[in-house]
Amino acid sequence: MTHQHPKIAQLKNQWLYKQVEVEFPTKESLKGKEIYQESLKDRTYNICEQQTLNAEPSDAFKLEDVFVADFHRLTVMFALMQAKRWHTENEQQMIVEFLTQIIYSEPCQLYLGFSGGEPTACGIVTYADDEMLISDLYAENESKRNAFITALLEKESVREKLHENSDVYLEI
Repeated sequence: MTHQHPKIAQLKNQWLYKQVEVEFPTKESLKGKEIYQESLKDRTYNICEQQTLNAEPSDAFKLEDVFVADFHRLTVMFALMQAKRWHTENEQQMIVEFLTQIIYSEPCQLYLGFSGGEPTACGIVTYADDEMLISDLYAENESKRNAFITALLEKESVREKLHENSDVYLEI
């Protein structure tokens, strides 16, 4: 089932936009926000099927290879990975400027997946009420992306916030 913009997606987007609502934001971070907002027009949201939520772990990502970005260096890595979703160097630079402004706070958590010591996947997990959103996914290919989603759903920090009646949305 596809949803245009569930409430939890709006919550995540507002959280991201607030990251640059500071006294003196850089013009680059504001431009990055505009570029990010423009990209949302093409996104859709699917409710994860039960088989996705209970998928077998993959060899592509072990649980110990998936980290919450809870300090600045990982946030920078997250921003650099996210920037790969844009095509021009200028857009990539503005997205990095926008995303490196993130301060760790609820309801969102940034995650990175590593292979061979290098970041190869990333995404945001947002929690609110009985909903979860896995969004802003980037990986080298679809197989690695799917393995990263599976590993995210297996992380204790994610799993503990899921309830039996939780709706889990996947941003595409």
